Parts: sequence; C-alpha cells; structure tokens
Amino acid sequence: SPSLWRILPGRLPCGLSRRGAAVKKAGALGGCSSLGMSVQDVLERKGYYDELVNVFETIRAKRAFLEKSMREEYEERTDVERDVAALKAKLIALRKAMLETQRAKMVNDTFLTELQAGGVRAFIALRKLKFASVPIAERARQVRDEFREGVLEERPDSPHAARKLGSSSENNHMSLQVKELSFLGSDDNQVPVRCYFGSGGDASAAPALVFFHGEGYVIGDLETHDWLCRSLAALSRVTVVAVDYRRAPEAKFPAAFDDAYQAVCWVAQGGLGGGPPRALGVAGDSNGGALAIACCVQARDRDDGPEISVQLLFYPWMDLRPESPAMLQAETNEQAAFLADLDWSRSVYAPPFPEPELREEDEEEAGAPMVADLHPLGADGRPWFEDPRASPLLTESLADLPVAFIAYAADDPVACESVRLAERLREECGHDGVHTLHMQGPLGHGFVKNSDQPQAHACVAAAAAFLSMAVRGPASPSRRKA
Repeated sequence: SPSLWRILPGRLPCGLSRRGAAVKKAGALGGCSSLGMSVQDVLERKGYYDELVNVFETIRAKRAFLEKSMREEYEERTDVERDVAALKAKLIALRKAMLETQRAKMVNDTFLTELQAGGVRAFIALRKLKFASVPIAERARQVRDEFREGVLEERPDSPHAARKLGSSSENNHMSLQVKELSFLGSDDNQVPVRCYFGSGGDASAAPALVFFHGEGYVIGDLETHDWLCRSLAALSRVTVVAVDYRRAPEAKFPAAFDDAYQAVCWVAQGGLGGGPPRALGVAGDSNGGALAIACCVQARDRDDGPEISVQLLFYPWMDLRPESPAMLQAETNEQAAFLADLDWSRSVYAPPFPEPELREEDEEEAGAPMVADLHPLGADGRPWFEDPRASPLLTESLADLPVAFIAYAADDPVACESVRLAERLREECGHDGVHTLHMQGPLGHGFVKNSDQPQAHACVAAAAAFLSMAVRGPASPSRRKA
C-alpha cells in the first residue's frame, strides 16, 4: 500500500519493479545525453556566461569613464574657446579704439593744416568746429526742416509761382495726373516714386524721364522738387518719375545710387505698367545730376543695362573728394559757407569704417604697426569718394554716354565741374553729345527748383524742349549695345 511504501523505503510501489525504476532513471539521464550536455558542461557554460558578464561590466565601466573624461575635456575646451572669444573681442575693441584714436589725431592734424592754410579751407574748418557738438541726426533734421520751409514757402509777390505748370489744360496746354507708386529695391526696401503724366493718358505710353532730386544726399525730397518735375512733364509731354531714394545719415553710400539705378531698370522693364516706355532718359539737380550720370555709366558698362537716350543735368555735383577743385575756391563768404555744407553732406553720406578683424599675419607684416585710414576705403583700396558711383566725374571714360543737357549758373561754386564735364563729353562723345546752358547770376547753386525765379522757368523750358527733341526726334548718339 502507499502508506507502507512511505514507511518502508526499501519497498517499491505496487506494480513497479526495481528494474522499471532503473529504466526510468536511465531514461532521465538519457535525456541530458541526447542534448549533448553533461552536468559538467552546464557548469562550464555557466562559468563562461559569468565571465562574459564580467567583461561587459568592465566595458561599461570603461565606457562611463571615457564619457566622463570626454565630457570634462569638452567642457574645458568650451571654457577655453569662450575665454579666447572674450580675449579676441577685447583685442578687437582695443584695436578699434586705437584706430579711432589715430583717426582722431589725423582729423585734428588736418583741421590744423586747414586753419593754417587760410581762405576757404580755414572757413570750412571753422564751420566744422561750429557744428562738431551737434549730433548728425539732429542737424540733418534741422537742415531738412529749414530747407523744406524755404523751398515750399508761398511767395505771393512772385507772378511766376502763382500757378503750377500742368495744373490745368489752360496752363501749358496740358493737365497732369500724379500717381504715387513704389518698387522693391535692394535689401527688400520699398522705394517710393511719384509719377507725373498727361491727363487721360497712360503713364507708360509716353517716353519716360527718371528724376533724382539733389541737396547733398541728405535733404531734399519729392515735395521740394515737385514744381520742377511737374514743369518738365507738362512742357515736354514726357512721363516724369521722381525717385525718393534713401538719404543719409539713415542710409550711407552707396544706398542712394543703388536705389537710383534700380529705379531706372524698373522703369525700363515696364514698372509703370503697359510695357517698357518708348524712350528713356535720366535727370537730376546737384547730387541728383551725379546719380543720373552714374546710372548712365553703369547702364553702359553692364550687358543687361537699360538703353538711356538722354540726360538732363542741372548744376551736377560730381566730385566728392574733399580737395576737389571746386572745394578749394570761393569768392564770397556765402560761397564758402555753401562749400562747407557740401563738405558736411559728403561726410554724412560716407560709408562707415569696417570693423577691425583678427587675421593671420605674414612674416613680413608681423609686428607692423596698425595704420588708420582717414576715410573709408572701397573694394579697390581707394577712398570711397573716388568710386565712380559717388564721383562720376572721375570715371575713366565717358565715351558712349547718352546726349546730355547741362545747365549751371555762372556764380555756382561748383560750376567748374559742369564745365569740366562738358569738355570731357565733347572730347569723348563728340560736339553733338553735349549741350550747355550757362545762366548769368546771381543765382548760385540750386536755382532751378525755385519757382519764383524767372531764370528757373527759362532753364526748365529749355531743358524740356531739349528732352522732347531727344526722345522724339532723330536718333540721338546714345549708347548702342552690340
């Protein structure tokens, strides 16, 4: 019985012999043999696995150590780079301060030289000293307000300013429409333009004249030159597009030129709507005249430049060098004051000095002292005002430029530049390439925008007649593209 089996371990359960039990035991051991493993094999494999685990643990520990070391080295390297960057910033600031100190010394030396020279140069130097403490932005705002007030002031005693040309069909037989437009310029800035065209007509149907106002790149705007542009459009039956380019000190060189040239291209490409104009001209007074010439030079030199048929230039200021011939001569204190204002305008329009950089120096340059430049330099290493975009009178060649109309007053302090331009155009473009209008004074610089002066009306009428003939008459000697 089962209980007896428990009590008597030597006895087997009912129906099971000792032989059968042995067979069962042998069968169990035979199962291990069938797997090819013995007890010893199992123990050996367990030891292998234990050793493998120990190896992995060792690798994990080494990996953690390496990661910690790399993290510490990275943090150390980051700290070193941060310290190096801080030292470089301090060194750059030190270099900048040293250059500014050198530049200030050069300015002071130049100032003393001008005072010792006497005459116009001394007058300009004293005027610089007078306004040296006035912030540039504040003075620019003051001169703009004063200029606008002076130009836009009503003069009831003048019969010439009583009515605007083109205000009705009874005045010059043509009424005008005025449209405010804009185009996308460089740096994604919107450039406003004002379009004057015949009433009931299409702005793009007539020839177009792109006009740039003057006043030294700092003052002047669409309003101050509205009478002039309106008069040119009414008398010539040409669509006049006045460009409100960016001014200094808010925008430095070459911002004004960039806006001017892009305006010419925009009009030439059909920006007014209805396709490109039948003919295209450029015009401007004072520095606006320089912008007009610079656009003609750029269009000539570029394969994709627009075709320009004519240029109207009113007393252009085309040489921005501080020691240009015009800046060294003045017959009256009034002319000297005007030249001093031009000198200030040039300095305001000047581009900023580049930030000093740290670079690997050659063995020849090692230890060489830093030398400051008195004026910002262009890409060619020359002072910025020698760039043809700033001083087109310095352009190497004026050949193949459009036919030009140049008007200037005898007592204009920069009249010598108009004379020089006319001489060069005759030499390089032929006698038919330039026509001049020499106005007797006293008129000075900037007279053509003053609607109360009869000489301004005469000058505008002559310019409009020349413009109308150039864009509608026989082919003018403008540039021909190959």
